[in-house]
Amino acid sequence: MALGLLWTALGAFFFVNALNDELRIPTIFFVIPLLLDAALTLTAAFGSVGTRRMLRLGKCGLFVIISLLIVLKPGGSDIAIGILVGIILILDACWRVSSALVVRFARWRRSIALAVFEFALGLWAFVPWPTHWHGEVGMDVGTLIAITGTSLVGLALRLRRLPSRVPISRILSEGWPEESCPEKMDTPAGPPARGNLTVHVWTPTGALAPLTRGVERYIAATDRNGVISTGHAALEASPDIYISHYPAQEIDATPGDFAKALRATRENDQPGRWQPSYAIESGEWCASSFRIELTDINLEALRRFWSSYRLNPTYNLTNRNCSSAVAKALDIAVEGTFASASRSPRVLVRLLFQPELWTAGWLRYRAMAMAWTPGIVLDYSRALSAVLGLRGSSSPPRQP
Repeated sequence: MALGLLWTALGAFFFVNALNDELRIPTIFFVIPLLLDAALTLTAAFGSVGTRRMLRLGKCGLFVIISLLIVLKPGGSDIAIGILVGIILILDACWRVSSALVVRFARWRRSIALAVFEFALGLWAFVPWPTHWHGEVGMDVGTLIAITGTSLVGLALRLRRLPSRVPISRILSEGWPEESCPEKMDTPAGPPARGNLTVHVWTPTGALAPLTRGVERYIAATDRNGVISTGHAALEASPDIYISHYPAQEIDATPGDFAKALRATRENDQPGRWQPSYAIESGEWCASSFRIELTDINLEALRRFWSSYRLNPTYNLTNRNCSSAVAKALDIAVEGTFASASRSPRVLVRLLFQPELWTAGWLRYRAMAMAWTPGIVLDYSRALSAVLGLRGSSSPPRQP
């Protein structure tokens, strides 16, 4: 709470300061942390491969471009920054509204209200008033910091109301059934059992032969007969955990029927079933498109979650599906991973500069404002596996 209030006050200070031509902080001070982060990210990129390297190089390039715009101040750079920020805010606000109206997820009305506020900020970025864009950088930085600070305050309030013996991961997800509340379970004495898990993902592009490319990786794909599939996700942990949620009756449908099923409302709830094992599921269908391994996770917490969550087989395409079950299980399994190193400033700094940590947060933000899908779970589990590699006790897991 204290950190959130301090961060909000700092954002408000930057915002108000940017409105004053005489006392405005030189923009070079905003460039220093950006270039420092870019340099550290570039250094880390040389020791990475594949997706991790691309993430780091992309982040480094973005920060360098923003810094150059601020430092060099080419003709109209202030206007360009204002227009760029306005476009980003307006596009994100439109995406929020469209997702909320289509999916009708929990608290969708609140999401629309926040989108309207974001849209108004985007429009304001196009207007030269009150600084003729000269204070655009300070205003944008201040707004971002203030919003982050208020989010921390909200998180602090939720943590304070969290009952004892309930995992923090529970407040990160909506739609947890009451019977899966871990405070009603007995906690075993002694250190928790550790183990490994595997996330299996059948992406729509892997399950079907799509006619086009684009959203099918993250949302759905259409085959040549016009039937839509969303793919599938499952989680496996030896010897007795296999989380694979399926509707009791297949819902692959035409675009018209699929659009009706997207709403996360009770009328779209239907009976579901749990697949017994990966061997049986892959034998009846096909092998998973991707397999992501996470090592040294809290196997005991995962087992307690699964024994309770499976009591309710209700399935909903956008609210309680295969992907949301895997995401919740992942959060339970990795919670407390850095507990032994939580007092180390070095570990905290390494985490804050880890692009995959922020990628995981962004993916969660998108999923909660739309729906967990197999494509999002795939990238989310990849990001988590990279973050877990910072523990130092084991090398980062391979990602086939």
